[in-house]
Amino acid sequence: MAIILVIALVVFAAGAAAGIILLVSWGIRREERDFTLTRRALDPVTSGTRRVTGLYVRQRTDPELPLASRQDIFV
Repeated sequence: MAIILVIALVVFAAGAAAGIILLVSWGIRREERDFTLTRRALDPVTSGTRRVTGLYVRQRTDPELPLASRQDIFV
């Protein structure tokens, strides 16, 4: 019984490791194709990849209002 449990645990761990590797490689391929490393992650795959790899991207904040309409706010 213990041998079956150990085998099941090894199979589960191997599947989890393979899933993580696939997620990371898929996300890296998307990031490289779309040139999105300087922006927010576009979808859950790239967001998960950044989380798993520990990538921190200082995300720029694009202004929502045009510059002309923002000047009266700061004056």
